[in-house]
Amino acid sequence: MKVGILGGGQLGWMTILEGRKLGLNFFVLDSDPHAPASRIADRWFSPEEVDEFVRLCDVITYEFEHIEEEILQRAEGKTVPNLTALRLKQNRGEEKNFLYKHGYPVANFRRGKLSQLKGLLQEIGFPAVVKCEKLGYDGKGQYRVFREEDIEVILENHSEEESFVVEEFIDFQGEVSAVGVRDSEGNIKVFPITENIHDEGILLYNRTAERLTCEKEIVSIVSQLLEDLKIVGLLAVEFFVTKEHKVLINEFAPRPHNTGHYTLDGCYTSQFENLLRAITGLPLGSTKLKASAGMVNILGMSLDELPIEEILRIEGTKIYWYGKEKKPRRKVGHINVVSRNESQTEEKLEKLLRIIYQGEPSLR
Repeated sequence: MKVGILGGGQLGWMTILEGRKLGLNFFVLDSDPHAPASRIADRWFSPEEVDEFVRLCDVITYEFEHIEEEILQRAEGKTVPNLTALRLKQNRGEEKNFLYKHGYPVANFRRGKLSQLKGLLQEIGFPAVVKCEKLGYDGKGQYRVFREEDIEVILENHSEEESFVVEEFIDFQGEVSAVGVRDSEGNIKVFPITENIHDEGILLYNRTAERLTCEKEIVSIVSQLLEDLKIVGLLAVEFFVTKEHKVLINEFAPRPHNTGHYTLDGCYTSQFENLLRAITGLPLGSTKLKASAGMVNILGMSLDELPIEEILRIEGTKIYWYGKEKKPRRKVGHINVVSRNESQTEEKLEKLLRIIYQGEPSLR
């Protein structure tokens, strides 16, 4: 079977690597022939070749959201998960509206244009978070606003045509996420929940969470959202956990997710393999943990700067290097770690963070 991937990044790269075990062939559509997935695909296509790409693929999926509408329209007949979920994800305001109207727990929010920000902030109150409705990811296009004067930087950097979501600031206890998978027959499985630690909006590291009081609620929400969006494939959902132990959905993504990278080594079936099983009609694999697991992102480094020997001296570690050009705070790779128990995973993650970033981060 020929599987097409819209996007040539590391998520597509890992999908292809996992799909080789299933005997699948892969075509990638991306503007960069040297992107991680483009390099290892059976064939690379430029966006101008979209019609030929669609013709040759048996099924098409995607590994990021920011795809031109013209390409989506031409590929829609063969693309899974469905494009309804993808188009919601392309606009934060529409995503929030969908969740609110379907009764999912979200922070209080308002939508509006640049000129309406002051009024929206007065409605929500300070502090608040202002997010661009389009093209925001890894903390980009997001602003914390503690007082009215903080709006100036937004006004200086954005045009009147742009739209924004203004959310109440959540003083949360932690951030967690879960990746779920659903096949065409409606069978659903949810991977173990992870606790996630971000640095300036970018995921720095995460670990499987073994003692969460809100686990059943999170699994239920992810399962219901898979149904409501009629997903065939993956859906990752990020949550805030408040100090009162309530959960609020931050955002979702209908594709493989950074917080699910640990599944490559920590689970019996990875998120990437289960995506492929779902979209090609194969039975879903087990999402259960094989061991306590965690992941550290490698940000803004060249391979020469990475202390590979020190990393590999830590038992249970595995390096995934994407082969991307070094840029500040860019995700260029990640390290998975597995252990017999949660305390060992915490200890190994602390060591990795000290080795890679020369800091003293805390897991508490």
